[in-house]
Amino acid sequence: MTEEETPALGEILRAAREAAGWSLSRTGLATGFSKPYLSKLETGEKEVKPWHIAAYDKVFGGSSVRRRAVLIMGASFVSRAIWAELDMPAAPPARVDPQELVALEASADMLTGLGLRHGGRAAVAAARGQLRYAAGLLDLDMPDSVRTTLMTTVGRLADRTAWSMADSGQIKQADKVYDFALTVTPDPAQHWLTLVNLANLRIGESQPQRALALLDRDDPGIPVLRFLVRSTRAHAYAQLGDFSRTVRNVADADAAHAAVDLSDLPAAVDPYVSGHAAHAHSAAGRALYVLACSGRRKASPLASQRLEAAVEAFGVERARAIASCQRRLRVLCG
Repeated sequence: MTEEETPALGEILRAAREAAGWSLSRTGLATGFSKPYLSKLETGEKEVKPWHIAAYDKVFGGSSVRRRAVLIMGASFVSRAIWAELDMPAAPPARVDPQELVALEASADMLTGLGLRHGGRAAVAAARGQLRYAAGLLDLDMPDSVRTTLMTTVGRLADRTAWSMADSGQIKQADKVYDFALTVTPDPAQHWLTLVNLANLRIGESQPQRALALLDRDDPGIPVLRFLVRSTRAHAYAQLGDFSRTVRNVADADAAHAAVDLSDLPAAVDPYVSGHAAHAHSAAGRALYVLACSGRRKASPLASQRLEAAVEAFGVERARAIASCQRRLRVLCG
């Protein structure tokens, strides 16, 4: 990091503090750093390190400070823990070729399709390699518009890598990479997709309250994202045994799904569109299945109906989703 960049990072810290209406003294008490020390960080007299940025984000919430820091610090901001999880060498080129970005975007699409068809084990090695390579490009000089495009792609690749790791049983590694995905992406739609994936991971760990906490914010305005959020909340409430909230969120998810315009989807959602008609049935069936398995008899016929509809509506490209629905149906019928 050059001397010219240090004040810019300090300005990011100061802007976050002032936007929150906090004084240096109050920030010092919350972060554990002294007021004079923070003043030197914000004015550029001291070099801003990743742990300073993390402290500000923890105090002020979200990850906007880290995301802005990535624009300045590039790959040097990516923590050693993330590189360790990727565990692959990378040798980025001397400059970013626009065609390189197109290829990386296509790679993210391919990895999404591979995971949907065959699961995380089929995609995890390729996803790790692509993410490490793409993240390594962040150190190169490029126009801001190109860097924003790159960060969007890195965020998608990080999400796919984390999902593949989690699906392969590498939960701790997935946690770290999901956190990086949320930090780096400037795309609000991708941010929601990653939040939903992380919430589903918490549900898979039988931690529905943590899943609900992740989604404890205003619903997204885009119907397809609202559908995903409501479906995940329904699943979490089902795991808690809350019948009424599960059914209410299933109904809200169905309404959001009905409002989806497939010709006007966020780019981040496009790779998931196959089998769209089945998604509402599959998600509802999943939540109702959890209730049925917990002894809620009223949920059993509802779950069977939705899961059967999902199996009929999914195409062959969603073989894994079909298998999941069929597995649940066998349990309900057994």
